[in-house]
Amino acid sequence: MSAFNKMLCWAQFVFLLIPVLVFSQKKDTPPAKTQPTAANPAIKDTAIAKLFDKPADIKWVKYFKGRMDDVSVVDIALGSDGKSCKGYLTYGKSRARLRLDGALNGDSLRLQERDGKNLTGNLKGTYKNRRLEADWTNHNNSLGSRLEADEINSGQTLTIGCSDGKWASRYIARFNGARADMILLRMHNGQLYGYLWVEADAKTYDLRGDIRRDGNYEIEALSSNDKIAGLLHGNLANPQKTDCNWVGSGEKRTFNFTLKDNFQLGCYEYADFLSSYDALYPRTPCSGCNTWLDQQVNNWVNKCKSTLAAKKDSPSAANRSSQRASCWAEIACLTENIFSGYLTFSETWNPQASGQGFNFDLRTGKQITFNELFNKSFNARGWLDDFAKKESPKLAHFANDPEYRQWVAKEGFPMFTLRRDGLELSTLFHAQYGRQTLLVPYVSLKPYMKKDNPVADFVK
Repeated sequence: MSAFNKMLCWAQFVFLLIPVLVFSQKKDTPPAKTQPTAANPAIKDTAIAKLFDKPADIKWVKYFKGRMDDVSVVDIALGSDGKSCKGYLTYGKSRARLRLDGALNGDSLRLQERDGKNLTGNLKGTYKNRRLEADWTNHNNSLGSRLEADEINSGQTLTIGCSDGKWASRYIARFNGARADMILLRMHNGQLYGYLWVEADAKTYDLRGDIRRDGNYEIEALSSNDKIAGLLHGNLANPQKTDCNWVGSGEKRTFNFTLKDNFQLGCYEYADFLSSYDALYPRTPCSGCNTWLDQQVNNWVNKCKSTLAAKKDSPSAANRSSQRASCWAEIACLTENIFSGYLTFSETWNPQASGQGFNFDLRTGKQITFNELFNKSFNARGWLDDFAKKESPKLAHFANDPEYRQWVAKEGFPMFTLRRDGLELSTLFHAQYGRQTLLVPYVSLKPYMKKDNPVADFVK
């Protein structure tokens, strides 16, 4: 073979070998680098991720902020892997945290509340339209609360307090050519309390009712001995006015009320695993009134703290939320010159609630006592005690309930408030009977009252 032919054959061999070498090199070299799989954003919350056996399966984590019984502020974090729902409920003030474990099927939410391995409660409710609503019960269904919370975005800061949505308003109207005055307090869970004074009736009706989220309200107007005199209906979506319809005793009335005054309510709350206590009371432009109310509430809160600290109860399922206390205020009269009402302090560790009546002269910001009302020679306390002994047998429960008679005889009527139609004597609050009252008409007291007393306008 010539030299030329040998070179040609060698060139053909090399040419055929190159693809084989190239192919072999590709097989032996590492594969090209690829982009890493994106991390599951739902498992960034490590506290939630630790609750699941397979954190990678978590489909979402949601956060909520709300209140228990429209009072105690709570934070809720929930995660779901499509089968189970797990998370935590944390009280805002104490930072006490409880574990939640259950399921979300559609919009139906069922969660068990646990402290460690112990079942301490259950939550049953709904989650829809970014809102969580559920009923909480303790481990044996002997206690219950209402939970409402709104979903917030991760990292979002939402500040809420127990006074949000609570208010006291005074409405005025003309009825039958005379004045009508309505006071409403919007308390926890949409409860309404207050009174309606109708000059044409020469009577004050106590009000008890509820207002819904859409502003519609339904209220009972109560006359003496808690008898229903009428039912009131209307809407307060526009708080500046309300057409209040009265139906009762075959009579229909309409009060075209206009807002005269509106006050926010002061509120304090604390809750942890074992206990909860809260206070709700009016905040008015009267600085002297506010100072006094603040002092009473602060004194009570400090008593609650010291009492609960001394108990040293263990955090068992049986003790979950077992110690509870509440302070609330009622307004008996609110005019340009007079602000009166009651403070009630109720605790599970005391069989009998305590309380105080208050009567302020808004012109001075000072409390009105018997000294400002009556002549020095008049024994007001003795006269009123005799009045109560004579009139209390006329109260509804007196004749047929021995325990009621015993309670009235023991506790008496230690508090009083000034109302438009008389001086009201009141018992302390009772868990079964509520707060019982007797009205002393001003005409009976007029002979003993100072001419320039703070309620001279009420005394005819």
